Amino acid sequence: MKNWLSLPLIFSMAAAFAQSAPVDRLEFGDPASEQAHALQAQGSVVIQGGLGRPARQLLPDAEQRWRSADMAFRIKVDAKLQNYATVRLWGGDTTHNKLVLLCEGKQIGYRHLGDIEILDLGTEAPTYAGRFTDKTFPLPLPLTLGKSELACAIRALGKFAVYNNQFAKFQQPMDGPSRPVYALNVHTQPDAWFDDAGASAPPSPRARTSPGAEVMEALKTRINAEIDKQLASQQSPGQDDMFFLARARGMAWTTAHGRPADVAARIVAGGDAFYQRYLKDPSFITRDGGGATWIALGPFAWALKLTGPELSAALDQTVPGRDGQPIKRREAYAEMVSHGMEFLLRNRRMYTNQTLIVDLQGIYYSNEALRMLGSALARPEPQMRALLHEAVGLKPWSGSLDEKGRLSNASSAADTGGFSVGSGYLQFTAAGLSKELGFVGSYGEIQDLLANAYLATVPRPGEAGDAQLLAQFRKVSRARQYFRYPNVDLDGYRTMSLETVIGWRDVKYPGVTTYVQRIGWDNTPLYPALVADDPELLAAAQQMVADGQFTLQVQQQMENKGKRVTHGLLDAYEEWQHVTRAPRVQKPMPMADGSPDFVFVDPENATIAVKHGQERLYAALYWRANCGINRLSRIHHLTPTLERVATVYGRVEFTPSGQYCTRHNSVQFAAGAIPNITYPGDVPAPLAGELLPIAKGPAGAYAPAGRDSPFAGRGEYYETRYGPYLLAINAASPEPVDVLMPVIGAKQRLLNLGTGQMLPATQRSLRVAPGQGVVVRVVDAP
Repeated sequence: MKNWLSLPLIFSMAAAFAQSAPVDRLEFGDPASEQAHALQAQGSVVIQGGLGRPARQLLPDAEQRWRSADMAFRIKVDAKLQNYATVRLWGGDTTHNKLVLLCEGKQIGYRHLGDIEILDLGTEAPTYAGRFTDKTFPLPLPLTLGKSELACAIRALGKFAVYNNQFAKFQQPMDGPSRPVYALNVHTQPDAWFDDAGASAPPSPRARTSPGAEVMEALKTRINAEIDKQLASQQSPGQDDMFFLARARGMAWTTAHGRPADVAARIVAGGDAFYQRYLKDPSFITRDGGGATWIALGPFAWALKLTGPELSAALDQTVPGRDGQPIKRREAYAEMVSHGMEFLLRNRRMYTNQTLIVDLQGIYYSNEALRMLGSALARPEPQMRALLHEAVGLKPWSGSLDEKGRLSNASSAADTGGFSVGSGYLQFTAAGLSKELGFVGSYGEIQDLLANAYLATVPRPGEAGDAQLLAQFRKVSRARQYFRYPNVDLDGYRTMSLETVIGWRDVKYPGVTTYVQRIGWDNTPLYPALVADDPELLAAAQQMVADGQFTLQVQQQMENKGKRVTHGLLDAYEEWQHVTRAPRVQKPMPMADGSPDFVFVDPENATIAVKHGQERLYAALYWRANCGINRLSRIHHLTPTLERVATVYGRVEFTPSGQYCTRHNSVQFAAGAIPNITYPGDVPAPLAGELLPIAKGPAGAYAPAGRDSPFAGRGEYYETRYGPYLLAINAASPEPVDVLMPVIGAKQRLLNLGTGQMLPATQRSLRVAPGQGVVVRVVDAP
């Protein structure tokens, strides 16, 4: 194992905990400071912002509405050391506009999913209302070496439409003035913060009192209207319609419940139309569009499974087959369902959320329908259940079938790398988090898929399903509970936000209101609590209802009149009934005010969550290292008076492979397989050409150099110091590692937050065992 201590990491990890003076500071809106930095601020205005302090807002350019004019200035840097910049913003702002810092004509950071982000990606809601937000990031060393000053500028951009690969579609116009910019610090320690003098914690927010139960009645009306419309339609239903009707049939409050024969007739009508289309063009089943390459005919197959008793007679009737020859429906349906399932077995996907969708909604649902149809094309159920065990991390992921029908340990999906993971890769960490490639916020909210994987194995209502699947579902759901923290919604009411700042695949801050599970197109926010029979999840669900956020979220979702949203809200009414009728569980969520302090460490993802008094800390020490070791950590630190978001260098030890990943010239993305988008006037990124060493993967693992890989950027030992915190994780080193303790002042002590014990004043190191992590905080001596 080789220790790669980054060149930019020139400070000592054992340095004394003390706040050093910044190299330079520019206060926007302050005439003296602006004059000292030669500020050219045409196209911007000074405002009085948070806590009455001045700030500057950039205005949309009159001709190029997607951007502002540049706000130019000069700022001092250290000519020898790694420099960091910290920008001060107001945590109560809400804007989709972005901010970019340019120095010496080069953009600092990447626009989309970069390991170093642009200055600000905007906000979906207040990130931390009533307080400032400070964002820290490294200035590229090639720009600052040998220089004492940089010519810089801040530019505002409009909203990004991220699922596009053309500039005209990706970059949207600015929707008004930019987020106000208060100040910019340059410093050589990653934790040289602004002080928070004058700041105070805002009053505790109140719970919502509206909307209320009327939302759920409106939801019932909407769902039943959709059911009645579907049952009366003379058009052939799509498979999502059939899936919706088959599930609604089992819910006593719906109008489908008393009409099983009508539901069955609609499924037969849809199945017949599918079969005639299949005879003409079998590829429609797996042709991309609407997720066909992920699920094939899985929803139709599960509708067959659910309504099997009512379909029995119709399945033995004949329909026109090839060359007009009659064929029994059960044989016709089996042929086309099997066609899709076999395609999916050859095209499994490696990312956790994707393999769950493919293996459950595509493969397992299809095979269960084949078994219900009595088809010889069905594979043994234990074989298919084994894929579910792989998808939820109970067994190593075996990959797609190769051309000879053998398991390959490889993903065939080009957009997720097309790599082999070897023979021992698990989709979830031992701590219960998914791996995509590291920690993910929104994409990690897949508890509904784990719940449905368990429910798919339940033989009959009221009976138990696969006990291992149930236990893993509960474990993952509990682990996700650490990644919700107290915040306020757009109207200032109490809520819990999903942690997305340290998420590898997240671009929206803050995360959406989340208690049990993030709401989505196809899932509802309390569903895991309905299925899991777990007191911790039920307590979180009851808190969401008590805070008035459940009915609000359902109401907001219903503003979209689309059919997909209607289908996705099907479970919400039963969730609400279950949660409101159950006895109240008095167990606060882990990050809630008043909850006990804790340290959660996931060594495999190098992810940490900490509650210490009124402080909350999230850290990803393995941060967006898609194709090589980048030595970067991502920190989200929340105190009663301030929010800090930081991307800083740390120490990473790993075994080198001898290969390297090269940073792209693009300022759109850092490395890997994300499509490039070129902007007018783009110049090469300041870190273009940097060689990121590729870590050696396990035996049998393979990915082309420069492509995303779950092993290329993964270290064996991580260590990062930020403010009063020392974070260390022995992720995969075979031996214990001794971490040096910070040198502290006479009136300070070191507290091991994991054990709650003060370290002796003479202790200079702490041993981190394999598969363990430690969090040490500098505190005032008692």
